[in-house]
Amino acid sequence: MYTELHIQYIDPGNQIKPLTLKYKLNDFAIVQRWAGRLKEALDSSYRIDRPDRFYGFDDVGVERLRAVSDINHCCDVIESYSPGLINRRVNKDYIEQDTLNYLHDIFETYHGSLDKPHEFFISAPKLVQQALSDLNLEVHRCEGLANDNRRKMLPRHLVTYYALNKANFTLELDDYKHFTDFFEFGTMYLLYTEVGKTLQDLAVDDDHHVDQDAYKPFRHFSADFEIKFYTMSGETRAARHQLYKKHYLANKEYYLGKGYDYAHPYNRPGSIPLGKLIGAVDIRDIRLRPCVGSVTLIS
Repeated sequence: MYTELHIQYIDPGNQIKPLTLKYKLNDFAIVQRWAGRLKEALDSSYRIDRPDRFYGFDDVGVERLRAVSDINHCCDVIESYSPGLINRRVNKDYIEQDTLNYLHDIFETYHGSLDKPHEFFISAPKLVQQALSDLNLEVHRCEGLANDNRRKMLPRHLVTYYALNKANFTLELDDYKHFTDFFEFGTMYLLYTEVGKTLQDLAVDDDHHVDQDAYKPFRHFSADFEIKFYTMSGETRAARHQLYKKHYLANKEYYLGKGYDYAHPYNRPGSIPLGKLIGAVDIRDIRLRPCVGSVTLIS
């Protein structure tokens, strides 16, 4: 049984001594199943996709330039393989949610589902496959910086394993009782891995580019996780719930046609908390070490 996760944070320039933080894992069955997937990644040739995938720790201007550069680089790599496929880019002076919705639709369409990848994705070189997968994460990163968004860029970091199989592992009905959308500082959460958007994403994004199959409840899981270094306010949570319900009622027949009403466990907002930071940390210490050096599971 795994009880802790230790993460070493490093300075890419090796000017500052590494910092190791310990996280106590929650005593949930799903946490052990997730840990098993993480152990598979750690024991194999899989590597963290982007160990520097830290969001919201820098000045917003710096974050904006970095995010726009990274997402447009993904577009350029994909476009170099298939000219004309992507006819929009993200503007650093005004990040528009509609453009992000458009790019997310590109990802969904040409990546394909977890169990049935699109022919474009299958035949593309590894570099293009990676860029297409990264496009999804970069869209969500930019959403925290969009001028017309309903999100905020808040400090968190993601650990993902792009090549690890995500198609054969699903949450059990009992796992959904652990879902929460009241996010707390220093808490580790299971990361959404579906190719699509939850009811909550569709509500917040006001997405008009999605097709009829874009709605994907949180069902599959992998070794991927994120750690949030902020605490959500009760007011923000309440406002989000009002938005979710308003969206559902406006699209009720669509969701019922998919077999899920608003109260269905698959439509619960948030994610599963996997573990909690042991002790305290000054967020400035992480800001100085914005890269994951190592991840270690402790029994």
